[in-house]
Amino acid sequence: MKTENPSPLPLSQRERGEAPSPSALPQRGRGLNPSPGGRGVGARAIFINGRFLTQPLTGVQRYCRELLRAMDALNPDVELVCLAPPEEFQRPDWKNIRLEIVGKNRGNLWEQIDLPLALRGGFLFSPANLGPFFYTNQAVTMHDASTYAVPEAYSLGFRLKYRLGFGLLARLAKMIFTDSQFSRRELARFTGVGESRFHVILLGGDHFIEAEPDDSVLDEFGLREKPFLLMVANQSPHKNTARLIEAASQIRVENIHFALGGRSQAIFQQESLGRLPDHILPLGYVSDAALLALYRHAIGFIFPSRYEGFGLPVLEAMNCGCPVLCSRAASLLEVGGDAALYFDPLDVDDMAAKIGQFLGDPALSARLKARGLAQARRFTWQQAASQTLELLLG
Repeated sequence: MKTENPSPLPLSQRERGEAPSPSALPQRGRGLNPSPGGRGVGARAIFINGRFLTQPLTGVQRYCRELLRAMDALNPDVELVCLAPPEEFQRPDWKNIRLEIVGKNRGNLWEQIDLPLALRGGFLFSPANLGPFFYTNQAVTMHDASTYAVPEAYSLGFRLKYRLGFGLLARLAKMIFTDSQFSRRELARFTGVGESRFHVILLGGDHFIEAEPDDSVLDEFGLREKPFLLMVANQSPHKNTARLIEAASQIRVENIHFALGGRSQAIFQQESLGRLPDHILPLGYVSDAALLALYRHAIGFIFPSRYEGFGLPVLEAMNCGCPVLCSRAASLLEVGGDAALYFDPLDVDDMAAKIGQFLGDPALSARLKARGLAQARRFTWQQAASQTLELLLG
């Protein structure tokens, strides 16, 4: 099947992927009201919605943590204060972002009641999809429109909360960020506001570059001497795991295995994967260090998702030198460019054919590895943080 070429990136500096240098960041900002009194905070401050610190690590929380780590390293000429609820969580090792615990409630109540009261009019950045619904002096990152586009993937309560929040914030928030041109179009379509409301800032993918792998996962599952293709996702229907397993079941190449990692979450409706063939190994949840080891040892990474707002695992694999086989869907062409082997996520036979093509062509694998490393270098968290700060302060 013919592979489509990805759409070119827009020509603006920000969306070409060119980050401004830290010294070039604006020094005075739209929306930066004098900060709440009594905190020892200067007159120019950005407050950050830190609810994400208490949540399980998924792609959204990864974005929040890595973006703020990069902002902290940039040390811009504005005070950054992260406000968090009174819950147990691992405190980040920030040097320039101050963490403050506020309020008495937790979860949704904290975000909708305690947080806006603590702000007292200050400018808020909410990086994890939602913020206080009726607080207008804020910027929000809406990562995708999946609760509209693939409603069957989410619980009813989660779906209703997100649709209400997105509908209000798309109209009331001062500024909205999103992760891709695809998400920009989707969010505009579903919320009924113009595309110009959404600023596209591409994510980074370089958070594993200096990390230490945990190779014990290879011994635990007998993968050290066993060639394997890796797939990591939860079992939500839009991640398309069931079709991948059906395609993998058609592949009977001697000694080739498929390692399937991931965990379920209560917000997602789960697919039943049934009994797996012997050459498909369920890994369950894997830590970041174990995932890094898997990326580095896998002969390829398969990402069969039929709906994504960005597709961070594609960049993670490419940064680790792992060739990528990927769905021709949603935002994934923007992320993968010409560095992935694409398949139709709804066509099991096409998926199996592309896996077979990859396994039978070592030269193709080498090309994908080289192109992937080059593609991944275009996406950094320093770049994403610089572009975000430029807009927050501009």
